[in-house]
Amino acid sequence: MGNRAKQLVVGVIVCGAGLSGCDDAADGPVTDTVADAAGDATDTAPEVSTPVLAIVVNEVAPAGAPDDWIELFNAGETRAEIGGWVLRDDDPRHGYVLPAGTAIAAGGYLVIGRTAAGGDGFDFGLGSADGVFLFDAAGRLVDGTSWNDGAAPASASWGRIPDGSGSFVTLETPSRGARNVDNRAVECGDQVAALSERCDGSDFHGATCASFGWGGGTLACISECKLVSQAGCSERAPGLVLNEVESDGTDRVELYNGTDAGVDLAGFSLVDAGGNTFIVPNGRSIAAKSYLVLERDVDHLFGLGSVDGLTLFDAQGGRVDGIAWQDGEAVPSLCRAPDGTGGFHHCASETFGAANP
Repeated sequence: MGNRAKQLVVGVIVCGAGLSGCDDAADGPVTDTVADAAGDATDTAPEVSTPVLAIVVNEVAPAGAPDDWIELFNAGETRAEIGGWVLRDDDPRHGYVLPAGTAIAAGGYLVIGRTAAGGDGFDFGLGSADGVFLFDAAGRLVDGTSWNDGAAPASASWGRIPDGSGSFVTLETPSRGARNVDNRAVECGDQVAALSERCDGSDFHGATCASFGWGGGTLACISECKLVSQAGCSERAPGLVLNEVESDGTDRVELYNGTDAGVDLAGFSLVDAGGNTFIVPNGRSIAAKSYLVLERDVDHLFGLGSVDGLTLFDAQGGRVDGIAWQDGEAVPSLCRAPDGTGGFHHCASETFGAANP
């Protein structure tokens, strides 16, 4: 969230209302102030590159299964009592106080998961671009890390190599509560699409021509396992489809009706990757061979992220069409070519309400 100060070293966190894990009887209000080197208060999250005590943030899964989790590691030689310590993300309003009696054995791990409010775990979500920061019971910053969008995708994690002292990297194999496992060497041509590869041989991380919006066909891997060719994909039959989306500006969504008859859209719904839903109201329809553009805060009320997805359902809940995109692919837009029947690709300019290039 915004720029992070580089030399933030003092944190004061007093247990009270607003921090999950606090005793309601604790005295004093909640304060969460971090002072920079010049003495000015700031609400931006601190950035820590190296641990300052034996207890460190060792691994984070902001897209973990079944939910987000944070792993602490005791790199010291003695048992560490950490009851009353506080975990916080980039938002200064979020915090979780570790319960009294919490301890980590020398060389041991402690995993704290996300739970519902009032449960034994933190109740705030970790974002695709976020941070985790650990404060001791006196409010001193102990350790932390920040990551950018895409650094910790689903099925991966953000962790230290080696445990306790190494730099943070994207780990393709999460190791919750155990020693972190380094990534395999990336070798184009070994028939395995490693974390940093879009494809390798016939391995496309499970993607097919249909994943890009085509009717069928075969994908190909080109440019040293970094690009996927859709040249072998075939067009789909004309129908009602998602035709163009943008994850910037007003988050517009374009529908295209490739049939020879109009379609009544009442009760149809759009659902993004986070489960946010827009149900088309009565009276909305789309004519044959026509476009319909839906705009955030005018039609739907949810934003589309830089890494996100969108699915179109009919009034009976049946899936009509869908697409997912990675960071930057839907800016300025992600569009089908040819309209209605072709696959999705990154568009250099948006063409909402008109034919895609």
